[in-house]
Amino acid sequence: MSPQNIWAHYKWAIFFCAVSAIGALCYGYDNTYYNRVLAMQEFKNDYGNIRNTDGKLALSSSFQSVTASGIYIGDLLGAILAAPLNDRYGRKSTFWLASFCIFIGGICQVADILSLEGLLVVVRILIGLGVGQFTVTSLLYIGEVAPPSIRGPALMCFQFLQSWSELCASAINQGTQNIKSSLGYRIPMGGLVVLPLIMAALLPFIPESPLRYVLKGRRTEAEQSFHKINQSKPNYDPLEDLATAENAKSIEEQHAEFSSWGSLITDPIERRKLTYSAGAMFSQQICGILFFYVYGVVFAQAIGLGNLFLVQLITNIVQIFAVGASIITANRVRRRINLMITNFMMLVAFITIGDVSVKPLTPSTQYVIVVFSFVVMVGFNFGLGPLAYTVAREMAVGPNQNKIMSASIVIFYLMTWVVSFTAPYLYYDVGLGPMVSFVYAVFPALVLWFAVGAPITSYLADRKGLRKFPSPGFAGISSLWRIFYCFRYQHFAAVHEAHKTLGTHVRIAPNYTLALSMTFTATNFLKDAWYDGGAGAFPHMADERIKTEHQRKRK
Repeated sequence: MSPQNIWAHYKWAIFFCAVSAIGALCYGYDNTYYNRVLAMQEFKNDYGNIRNTDGKLALSSSFQSVTASGIYIGDLLGAILAAPLNDRYGRKSTFWLASFCIFIGGICQVADILSLEGLLVVVRILIGLGVGQFTVTSLLYIGEVAPPSIRGPALMCFQFLQSWSELCASAINQGTQNIKSSLGYRIPMGGLVVLPLIMAALLPFIPESPLRYVLKGRRTEAEQSFHKINQSKPNYDPLEDLATAENAKSIEEQHAEFSSWGSLITDPIERRKLTYSAGAMFSQQICGILFFYVYGVVFAQAIGLGNLFLVQLITNIVQIFAVGASIITANRVRRRINLMITNFMMLVAFITIGDVSVKPLTPSTQYVIVVFSFVVMVGFNFGLGPLAYTVAREMAVGPNQNKIMSASIVIFYLMTWVVSFTAPYLYYDVGLGPMVSFVYAVFPALVLWFAVGAPITSYLADRKGLRKFPSPGFAGISSLWRIFYCFRYQHFAAVHEAHKTLGTHVRIAPNYTLALSMTFTATNFLKDAWYDGGAGAFPHMADERIKTEHQRKRK
């Protein structure tokens, strides 16, 4: 479908998803504006507690760590609260509460005329409460409102809008950095207050998730919600969507006994979903990308670069193009290939930055660091950045989807806090300086290993390659690309189709499982059907299919 047809058929769904993604704007804006504020001398004059070699007031590494990472404590708590709030009150009510938290926190932050570090930390935690709720609920809402054909790119837009808000924050800071008063940093702080006001103004115009209405037995409201989402489609009939939602409800009711926080650990399938969903968010932040977002200006200032804010402005523009390219090619580039190339780019860039920093810095090495910082940004924003949100939401399905998504975002913010809290200590107190990139190079290397090295070594150790496909069909995260490959060419069968093909002697349990397509469509199928599907792409799996069937008949 052409972009014109997509917009014509889904413009209202896209609009509703865009409104819900204001949470991404809040997260991106806060990350970026505070990065620049930390480098402003006016802010240092008000909050500084030490003096540098020039005798000017400066911020200690502890102040930078605590205030910059304080918001992520709130993010983590907000993500935890989001699960019960979404279960009980719905998506829109959670959006209202998140907007209120950010608005109050933003007002208190701007109004802090006493320059108290403790107050700054508390209000940033309050802002984080709202951002954490926004992040979980936005991804849930987009996954339930966006039609399947645009759901993957729509989820990637979370990172895209985050990039735009970072660009806006950079531009605002660029315009206020030379103001010789506290307005220089209070104006960027005030920008954060605008976003929840926009959300509050638009919330009355978006529908509640139709899936939530169906799950609550409110079929009439669900039908109205489907009509509102698809009002731009001519001759739209909600019966098919309602049937799909009703089927999801019946499946959830059948598995209601497994809907608990404990089942995420005790139930192997729920635990596997949680591992993949949370693992995606863990990988996104542990690579150290936040160092460039939160401390990028401070980092550039420390290595002696001029035009600090201009460098960051260019960085934000580069990342917008990278995320945009990732969205456009979302259904064309295999995710494993994407991760292989982009993580290799990040690995080379991190090693190069660390290598040139071993010796005293010169003007030429300063620019080498800047150029390879751009490479890190491009690699992250084309690959792991947007893909992590998509994979995390795709894996959060079933009766525990709210809990899985909430737990994944908790892991996301926990890793964000760890990186933001430790970065100043590694850079200043430990004395690594730019060589801190050696530490962050470890994580792209690990991702490369799981994406490339582990499957190759497993295949060489077992030529049939079956050790990576234990029941119920999922293996390590390195095998996810095979799942997407098979789904891409529809090499799978639903349970009823498997029964038609293989006969009713095929057991539903323990072979019964559930997986997802690239477009976030949950599919129930049998392990045998999975082997049949894989046989088209991996001939060695056909042998195992025959063995499995033969062993069952013997029993």
